[in-house]
Amino acid sequence: MPFPDSPFDDFFNTRILFQLKDSSECLIDDNAANETLKWLCTSPKLTTFRINTLKTSKDVVQQLIQDQLDKIMGFNIAKAEFSILVDNVIEIKHVPSDLSSSIQESKEIIVDVECAAAVLRGAHIYAPGILGMQSGTQLNDQVKVYADVSGKCKKGWSKLYLNKEKEFIGNGVVQMTRNMLFGENICPNGIAVEMKNVISNCPPMGNEFLPSGYAMLQNLPSIICVESLDPQKGETIVDLCAAPGNKTAHIAALTENNCKLIAFDKTPKKIALLNDTCLKYEIKALVLQQDSTKIIQNLSSFTNILTLGQVDRVLLDAPCSALGKRPQFRNKTTEKVIQSYVPLQRKLFETAVLLLKSEGTLVYSTCTISLAENEGIVAWALRTWDCLELMKPRNSFGGPGWVGTSLSETYRNKVQRFGPKQIVDSAGFFIACFRKK
Repeated sequence: MPFPDSPFDDFFNTRILFQLKDSSECLIDDNAANETLKWLCTSPKLTTFRINTLKTSKDVVQQLIQDQLDKIMGFNIAKAEFSILVDNVIEIKHVPSDLSSSIQESKEIIVDVECAAAVLRGAHIYAPGILGMQSGTQLNDQVKVYADVSGKCKKGWSKLYLNKEKEFIGNGVVQMTRNMLFGENICPNGIAVEMKNVISNCPPMGNEFLPSGYAMLQNLPSIICVESLDPQKGETIVDLCAAPGNKTAHIAALTENNCKLIAFDKTPKKIALLNDTCLKYEIKALVLQQDSTKIIQNLSSFTNILTLGQVDRVLLDAPCSALGKRPQFRNKTTEKVIQSYVPLQRKLFETAVLLLKSEGTLVYSTCTISLAENEGIVAWALRTWDCLELMKPRNSFGGPGWVGTSLSETYRNKVQRFGPKQIVDSAGFFIACFRKK
């Protein structure tokens, strides 16, 4: 294992990931808990691009990605392959590497854990993520990159960082020096260290090498989420918490922009992100700024746009505790913070049900592993809404739901939970699909 044991301690000290529940005692055994925690602290072995068929073809994107892989990793070392699970998706598989023999006598860079996780998912190091850089480091120097797992490195650190909880993550080349990164009235942006190799062996690939709007880096469970919604041409479809618009864009692509697509979010910043995504990916959608928990009480504001009980499909990719992110070096999320999401998710769910027409489809999803926010919400919804029927999507690639709530085994086999030992080695994710009777 390339990661220290310390990330697990924060989880086990509170057990919040497994004890937050709707009712009854938590029935997840320690082996299952330990397995999930270790999985969260490792990097996914899969990188996926969703092709935007509104602008280009899958063959064009596959070739562009393969050319970039050959350029940064060497010819024929990594393959850009079409997914056998989901159409119009390119997969790049990567196996973690032991880079200890590649560490030379070079200067060190210290980054925060959020930056380190992004690097292990294929990002370069951007200036805000750097905590320390040894004095004397010059442009184009090769450097060793370490994550500050302990969280004790002070911004602007200039010496060798001797904390035992720093963790080597890879090697890179300096693009910004200390005087460009640290000091009063300095707010640096851009790539500060260009990564050459990382222990996850994930290629450093963003979307920048592709023509604008051709494809989107997206976790496979997020793609499967919209596939589960199964949007059709001519329908009225609502995305309740849509920013930054990745799933909105997928809905538009699946319907070839031939549906009434309405995307909500509640802040100007999120609306700006949504509009940018619509422009980049050539999406035809009505973007509206509104707190989705208040849509029903403000329905008169949407005359000729929305009608109660007349929406064909609703996507509720709910705000959540985001505990499914991988890799996680450390996590200080408190029980109070996690508990704050469940009331919000229930309010949003109520909006979704009231908007939905008879025989309509509702997909609820999160990027967390918490019982309360996943199986707990499903159990609550089935108790609260007699009109809802839990459905298993035609293409279901996740594992069953966890024991620990009142959700029966039959229902747990209809949801999709993405975690360890699944065919999709990606982020932690949860999907539940409902039909309104």
